[in-house]
Amino acid sequence: MGEAEVIEDESAVAIRNVGSAADSRLEFFLDGIEYTRLVGYVGTVPLVHGYVAAVVRRRTDRSFSTWSAIEEEVLAFPHNLLPPDRLLEIGLPERGLVDSEVESSDAHPIRLAEAGRTAVKRHRSRIERKLARRWSDAGPHDGWLLVDGRLAIEPQLLESGRAIGLVKSHRTQFLGGEAMAAVLGMGGGQRSSVFRPLRPEIGEVYSWYLRLRAAAGHDIYWALARIEGRAHPETVAAADEISRWLLAETAPLALPDARWHVLLYPIRDCEQFLRARMPTLDLT
Repeated sequence: MGEAEVIEDESAVAIRNVGSAADSRLEFFLDGIEYTRLVGYVGTVPLVHGYVAAVVRRRTDRSFSTWSAIEEEVLAFPHNLLPPDRLLEIGLPERGLVDSEVESSDAHPIRLAEAGRTAVKRHRSRIERKLARRWSDAGPHDGWLLVDGRLAIEPQLLESGRAIGLVKSHRTQFLGGEAMAAVLGMGGGQRSSVFRPLRPEIGEVYSWYLRLRAAAGHDIYWALARIEGRAHPETVAAADEISRWLLAETAPLALPDARWHVLLYPIRDCEQFLRARMPTLDLT
């Protein structure tokens, strides 16, 4: 459970109809992926191979092109249990050896492998931040950037005023009681009041819930997204308009992905682009 300060509607959460889908000003789309595979052991220390990548795709005249991308392969393991020098001696690049940072007392091989996968995920977050910073440095942009996930991956995005984040996971619930019940009961094309999440890891953002499609007959979280924008009065004023852009992005459908109800087609395009470039390893 998280906490939030309601910004709109005098501290009482309201549900609003945002209107019909409108021509979207979203031009850039940022997403990343990671792939992990346990490739072997040195003694009882597991080596986790990871492929991490992030891309900003740009849409022009309904066609997508790659604005910028970063791809890296890494090998994650605890450096305090396995000195990197042993792997440098056989020719592995130093920049690709990622420390999974575990306590020496926590040396169970299964736990070490889990820590390796977590380290790869952290590395993915780092390259997404690097790519977000690259986009911000190239600004100002006329078109907006949509980030798949939290907007606060890079502080410069918060300052640009031309970026929003779309969060599909709802493990953290920022509204409680009747307010969240009202959100979970929203129909397609409805949004909540804008609020400010009160969690340091979220960053200084304004946020609102948006139901992208009618959810009758589905799970209460079906097609529900949480939108993030910079903490500024302009975000409150633009919340309906931004929501209408996102409604427009629900077509075409992101099929056959099982997340199609909340996965926007341009973000699926990013994922498809990156997966097509993943290395193929035959370690049998």
